[in-house]
Amino acid sequence: MRCNRCLNDETVRGISFDSSGVCNFCHNFDEIKEKLADENMLHQLFQERVDAVRGKHRYDAALGISGGKDSEFVLHELVRKHGLHVCTFTLDNGFLSEEAKRNIDKTVRNYGVDHEYITFDRAMQQRQYHYSMKHFLVPCIACSYTGYAAMINYAVKVDAGMCVHGRSPEQMLRRYGNDVFTRFVDMGLKSIHEIDIAESYSSLLESVRDKVDEGIFNDIRSIAFEGVDGIEFREFVPYFLYYRYDEKEIVRFLKEETGWTPPEDYNHYDCAIHNATKYIYQCAEGRPHRLPEISVLVRMGMMTREEALELLAQEQMMEKPKEELRELCRYAKVSPSILLAKAEIYKRRRK
Repeated sequence: MRCNRCLNDETVRGISFDSSGVCNFCHNFDEIKEKLADENMLHQLFQERVDAVRGKHRYDAALGISGGKDSEFVLHELVRKHGLHVCTFTLDNGFLSEEAKRNIDKTVRNYGVDHEYITFDRAMQQRQYHYSMKHFLVPCIACSYTGYAAMINYAVKVDAGMCVHGRSPEQMLRRYGNDVFTRFVDMGLKSIHEIDIAESYSSLLESVRDKVDEGIFNDIRSIAFEGVDGIEFREFVPYFLYYRYDEKEIVRFLKEETGWTPPEDYNHYDCAIHNATKYIYQCAEGRPHRLPEISVLVRMGMMTREEALELLAQEQMMEKPKEELRELCRYAKVSPSILLAKAEIYKRRRK
């Protein structure tokens, strides 16, 4: 069954359909679509955040950059458009591509901003990846949870007024109402006077506790609180919640105006194991993993269903990325053959 409004089908985790064949993610989106369409209000919300932190901390904002198009563009916007004093950091999970590092190093030199590579304890990270792949088949759960914790922690440690990120609307909203990122979106759509950051992060941690075992949860919690106990946390601000996202224009601007030089296939080129993860997802779900993201584009009126179906077909991986898959499994200490067998079993059970 496929949603009569977007492209989501029964393979999407947490999905349900009403009597009209419309999925719950479409209904969840409808609760905030008017706010998302009010550009003046969104700009005011971001400006309110800027005014609240400007000149009151060592840095106005900390920005995570990966070498990818979105974070590179957000850096330009924060520094040149909004005139903020920004520091940057990169989470190096062991799979950061060399091409991404070259772009990162060139970018921070061009903008004259402070930058730091953040690495994690290898044993802890392998423990996180092993657990994530054993229980969820992919490393993304461990990567996102530890990444969010580290970003929030970093903003406090360097005394930045807020932590900004460049996730696209389709990434932020792909499972809106049914994942931990929902809380960040809901916070961002409110005035800063209406949110309690400490309470929100506490609630987020508890939702993470429900998804992983106690040992993994303690690892994540220790990252979030390392060296910052008793210090007020800073808001995790989604830049593209407030400003229009146009991928083609972003890429054109970066190539022509900043010297950004990614490979031809620039989406997620910063992650050396991205194709392996896409392939595992596809094996388990029986379709390209970007389906929920592409569905967001349909809901937002950025793409017709017909155009979205064409894009979805282009996302289909026809070949196994053997080297990337081997490297990921080696690091996470799992067997590639057993992993793919579990993905096939998962797919069969869903049918």
